Amino acid sequence: MSRQIVAGRYAGAFFSLAKEQNLLPQVEQDLRTLGQTLAGSEELKAFLANRRISTHRKFQLLQELFGSTFQELTLNFLGVILEKRREEYIEEIIKSFEREMDRHRGVMEAEIRTAVELPEEEKEALAQKLSQITGKQIRLRYRLDPGLMAGAVLKIGDKVIDGSVATRLKNLKAQLSG
Repeated sequence: MSRQIVAGRYAGAFFSLAKEQNLLPQVEQDLRTLGQTLAGSEELKAFLANRRISTHRKFQLLQELFGSTFQELTLNFLGVILEKRREEYIEEIIKSFEREMDRHRGVMEAEIRTAVELPEEEKEALAQKLSQITGKQIRLRYRLDPGLMAGAVLKIGDKVIDGSVATRLKNLKAQLSG
């Protein structure tokens, strides 16, 4: 089973529990704090990843670090992750939980790749237009990709709209040679 599927299942179950108990904002903050802590501490990551260290010891450390600030639900969830030996998935679970929160709030991620930097007013206009089309709030990320030559590639959800010159040339070449 892929890492994303496993992480998605755990995140979905945790999201449902947190929603049911009206704790979404609190557990979201707990997971954000945990993610930032893991991102800044290779030692903690290595400790959690070490299969020789008992689940009990790992849970004790997490309780020492976060027991006074995290929700009991979050600590119990981390205990389940450790008990099931899924600690290697923690970072993916956090990302999956964030996606669940985005869906809950009606936020959709999109990415646009362009050959040149877009002016701020064009970025804002594009985000507004996409919001109108989708009926959702759009979190738009921009990436420069000089390989596109000109034009843009938009990825929104699982759809890709390729309006790049590079793709058009490739398609034209295929038509001419085929």
